[in-house]
This record gives sequence, structure tokens and C-alpha cells, in this order.
Amino acid sequence: MNSQTKESEVAKKRSPENTKKKQDYIAELVKGNAGISMNEAGKKVREKFGTQLAYDKLREAFAKAGGKIDTRRGPKKGSKRAPRKGAKAAKKKTGKKAPRSYGTRSPAATRKKQEFVAELVKGKPDITMNEAGKRVRAKFGTQLAFDKLKEAFKAAGGKVGKPGRRKGSRKHVERRYGRRDSDRAYAKISKTLKGMPKHVVIMHSSGTVDTSEFNTKDQAVAFARSQVLAGISVSDIAYYTRQALEISVGI
Repeated sequence: MNSQTKESEVAKKRSPENTKKKQDYIAELVKGNAGISMNEAGKKVREKFGTQLAYDKLREAFAKAGGKIDTRRGPKKGSKRAPRKGAKAAKKKTGKKAPRSYGTRSPAATRKKQEFVAELVKGKPDITMNEAGKRVRAKFGTQLAFDKLKEAFKAAGGKVGKPGRRKGSRKHVERRYGRRDSDRAYAKISKTLKGMPKHVVIMHSSGTVDTSEFNTKDQAVAFARSQVLAGISVSDIAYYTRQALEISVGI
């Protein structure tokens, strides 16, 4: 079958006569089964004729035959819901949408929660505001707004602590070298090592050992040269530079 034959077949299937036949078949289906759904009727049309019936034509024939169209489903994605009462007027007045209202945030519900907070404080004067808020949530399923909770808690005689303050005076701690004790100990050792001289000249003289420390190599060399000129044997003089310890030490 060539492409022209296929196109003619499709045009024939989409002709008004073919559409009328499908709609008549819909009417027969509804007459034979009054409880049939529009979706099911559309599937049977496709099975019988090989192609489906356009949605508007299907709905037209189904409703005309007395079929019950299900309208229980909510609006599909992209559809616009009906605006709430007063929302349109509020938008015209302020240019913004009216805030969404919640049933559980009604003044009556808030009052009940505050009364419950008062009962908690009366039964346990040392209860904290945080604990009272948790009990409100456990009882009512929703929490009480912070300002309303604080208002009821203070009115009932509850003690509200100052936020962000610790009890007692805080000991001054030097934070430049870190927070942990190990960090501060490591910083102290590093500072000590950095302050130590890097060049050491050791001399053996008259059975004793004498060490001389210098910050630069030139100073150490000049001192060693002066000792040799003074009569100290070269074999009795040793020169070292301080090196980093190549092992890990736990502190």
C-alpha cells in the first residue's frame, strides 16, 4: 500500500460520515448500558472502528444519549481554581493576593491553646516555655505562634529566660590558637620551636662540652673560625642546624 492510499484511508476514517457512525455507536452503547463511562465508550469505539473519536464529538454524543459524565475530578494541571471570597477585592485594593487562611489558626483555636498553656504553668510553675510549646503541639496537633505562646506564658506567671545568655560568668578563653586543648598545646610548642636558634656550634674542650647557639649561619661560621684561630682543634668543633622532627608526636 503506497502513501497516497494510506492518506485516502485516513481521510475516509476522519470523514463526517465516519464520525456520525461512531456517534451513533456511542448512542447504542449508552442505550444498552446506562452505567457505562465515557472513557469506556471511547475505548469500544476505537476497538470497533480502528480509530478513536475526537473528545468533543465523543462528549457531545455521550451527553446527548443520556450518559453520565463524571465531574468529581478536580481541575487538571494548568487550570485556574475559583478565587476565594474577598481575594479578588483584596488584590484590587493592595495589588497583592490575600493571605491564605487556615482553619486551625482561628482566634478560637488560639485561645484554647493559650488557656492550655496557662493550665500547664499553673500545674508546674517551673516549666519552660519551650516545653509548654511542645505540649501544645502534642495536644492540638499544631503549634502555637511564638508571640502568642510567649504572651500566654508570661500572663500565667511563667519565667521567660533571656535568649542567648548562659548561666554564670564565662571564663575568658584565648581563642587565637584554637578551641581544643590539643590545638592550643600544639600552637604553644610550635611557638617555642620557632623561637629556638637554628644554628648550634658544639666544642669539646678540657673534657667538657660547650654549646653556642646562633640565629644565622654566618654568625655560627664566624664563631667557629675564631675558635680555630684561638687554638681549638677543628676535630673538637661540630656544627649543626636544627631540623624538623620527622616523626608524628601525639599530644
